[in-house]
Amino acid sequence: MNRLFSAVTVHPDVQDGNPVFSGTRIRIETFFDFMRIGISTNEFLNEFPSITPDQVMEVQGLANEHYTLDQISALASGNGPSFEANLGRSYQA
Repeated sequence: MNRLFSAVTVHPDVQDGNPVFSGTRIRIETFFDFMRIGISTNEFLNEFPSITPDQVMEVQGLANEHYTLDQISALASGNGPSFEANLGRSYQA
């Protein structure tokens, strides 16, 4: 399957299988927590320089579409609907 969704990785040996930003061990949940308490995207990127702005934009798009962590995990593992990055739309593959 060719997915346009690439910002998140799920692997059982990384962070107990929780979704993380690809190429890092930083949980997507951490980003959601930062957003929930009002920390800006720029501050988040300053705190975690190994995460790219494109990764944050992709995950922020999912958050704006009200995806849950479980749904994001399913997307990253290929078990959910595909996500068109930068369009904010999902579709069944």
